[in-house]
Amino acid sequence: MHRPRYALLSGLQAVALCHDVRGLYGDPDPPPRIRHELRGCEPRGELARAVTQAIVEGTAPFGTLDVETPDGAWRLTAVRVLGARGDAVTVESAGPPRRLHGAYGAVPCGNLVRVSPPPPEELTHGEVTFLGCSPRGALRDALAAGAAEYEAVRYQVLDFLAGPQHEADAGRVTAVAASRRHHDLVDLTVAFPRSGLLPHQHREVWDLFHDHEPPPAPGTWRRFTGTARAEWLRMAARRAHRAPRPVTGDTHDLDGRATTDGDAFLCALGEAVLGPGRAFPGGTPGTLGPALSGRTLVWHHAATARACLGVTPLLAEPRPATFQEWVDGLRAQGVRVVLD
Repeated sequence: MHRPRYALLSGLQAVALCHDVRGLYGDPDPPPRIRHELRGCEPRGELARAVTQAIVEGTAPFGTLDVETPDGAWRLTAVRVLGARGDAVTVESAGPPRRLHGAYGAVPCGNLVRVSPPPPEELTHGEVTFLGCSPRGALRDALAAGAAEYEAVRYQVLDFLAGPQHEADAGRVTAVAASRRHHDLVDLTVAFPRSGLLPHQHREVWDLFHDHEPPPAPGTWRRFTGTARAEWLRMAARRAHRAPRPVTGDTHDLDGRATTDGDAFLCALGEAVLGPGRAFPGGTPGTLGPALSGRTLVWHHAATARACLGVTPLLAEPRPATFQEWVDGLRAQGVRVVLD
């Protein structure tokens, strides 16, 4: 197939290569709120205070909660504590727990039990159709055998060289039909989680980075916001190794007018030093300082960053660096920072 843009995977194996997709990009639903009981648990510290507040007020916000059970460590996000009875604490979180490979400071509990029933699939899933697909391997064999459905698959968004730009769960293959737009190929429909839909700007970012070289126009990153800007930064960092290496003694002009958050600052810094469409893979003063040591960074319109960087530390993990932490951290690594 000539330059597929999407792949479907079962395990580690690609079971279809596809030209396009319909229904993947849109406003994602928030993850469903799920209730769990922490059984055999003795609340301490912040959790004990949240339990007391929940008993008095009916609910208490908690944020991220790590739990250690005999079968492993788990992380719950956007948690609210709802109450406690005996040695069981009831909490509500955004989506299911995520397995951790060790969690320092996790709350030890005997068990983590989901107590809210799963919502019906028609409320949580929609249809996404991958267009112009060439089935292969186990999926091709299942379709040839007339299987009504196929197991759940993952999908990848591919770049120019068929490397993955993005990968996530797709769903069960629920329908197959001859493709109207692609001769001798098929369209594959999957039951896709609505919470997994992607903002339209993500597609624009991936299209810009689809070719081997990054976008040449400076400042392109400014038109993207939120998660799309973070995706731009991730794609730009993947291409940092192709940029000419900065030379000791060089002076770089950083346009700070749009550095309203950490991602914007890293986009602007990467563009100033490495060129348009490129960014450093690190994201802290400690990781970027050595790469810029011996150079001069002239930070124009620094007042914007002073007012914006690191001022909402509770909204992100880990806490973003403040403006002064960036300046002090870069200078400590031998970077001459000139504020303009």
